[in-house]
Amino acid sequence: MNNTDRGNLVKLKEIDADFIIDLRYATPNNFTGQQIYTSGECWLDKHTAEILIKARNIFKKEGCRVKIWDAYRPISAQEKFWEVMPNDDFVARPPDMSKLKTFRPTHMNGMCVDVTLTDMKGKDLEMPCPFDEMTQRASLACKSISKEGRRNATYLKEVMESVGFLSYKNEWWHFYDISTEPTPFMNFQI
Repeated sequence: MNNTDRGNLVKLKEIDADFIIDLRYATPNNFTGQQIYTSGECWLDKHTAEILIKARNIFKKEGCRVKIWDAYRPISAQEKFWEVMPNDDFVARPPDMSKLKTFRPTHMNGMCVDVTLTDMKGKDLEMPCPFDEMTQRASLACKSISKEGRRNATYLKEVMESVGFLSYKNEWWHFYDISTEPTPFMNFQI
């Protein structure tokens, strides 16, 4: 696969400008302490973008906006993450593309999103913990998270799952698009 192949990826802001885009890996404000992406452009699989817009419409009716912290991620970025944190609970092991025959929804094909909710002015709602906090508090199963944080994260999970996403049990912010056939992983650079 060449470096310019972008498969089914679309730039979210070209489809719908109503999202707050805060791609953390386009800045050093992330668990690696390094800027991983060269651009803050948010790319997603076309179908994943469509169901995210459905979720956004539901949240908007309730007075919330959607902030995106991560979406499509090149394979090369996944490799950097694994170098920094080789822990399968929080970072997926980079794929061996020479051996891979089947695919699943991940950031590496633009079929996962890391999101949170804000009020209509863009102020973050309280959640169980900050983004990329790689502790027990990142899971809704944790007993020591605030009542408000649990309520907001549960609402986020319920709406996202109602439109075709599946939440990841160890990260309240992470959602897989399970409503369409997974596409191949890519190394299209953003």
